[in-house]
Amino acid sequence: MIPIARSASNAILSCLVAFALLASSTFAAQKATDDDPDAKEVATYSLSMDGIRQLATATSELKEWEQKNPDASKGMDGDELKNAGSVTEQVRIFDSKFPQATAILKKNGFSTREYLISLYAFVQAAMVVTLKKAGQAPDVNKLTGVVNPANIDLVEKNWDEIQKLNPSFGLPGANL
Repeated sequence: MIPIARSASNAILSCLVAFALLASSTFAAQKATDDDPDAKEVATYSLSMDGIRQLATATSELKEWEQKNPDASKGMDGDELKNAGSVTEQVRIFDSKFPQATAILKKNGFSTREYLISLYAFVQAAMVVTLKKAGQAPDVNKLTGVVNPANIDLVEKNWDEIQKLNPSFGLPGANL
């Protein structure tokens, strides 16, 4: 879990890969949240449609800023941010190196940490719904402690609106 776009996009990709691996067994999913406070925070974060709309607006504005600031975009793709070991470290690096992007998040009602946590929670729920729509529904029991079931329900119930917001996020699965 995007002007945090590309770097968070890399983090999101890592998060999704980790999510897929964690979801493969109940033991692994439980161990991840026990050992990883960031994963636990993402798994317990509660989304709302207002929050998802706000997330889409912030992400869109970050993308616009990134396009206007290609040097910053390169920095966001740098190894330091990609290799940050925790959300706390990602936030520290992001806030110190990209204050204009941090200001965009604040303007949209997010701290950098809340933006990342809500983005990761949204992406996880959206990926589960995307898999369900593609006929590859994961075993819900294996998602316990990894994805908030209320977030999956919210995304599923509001799928049409979320698909309209999808270009803001740049997520796969449009028109499913």
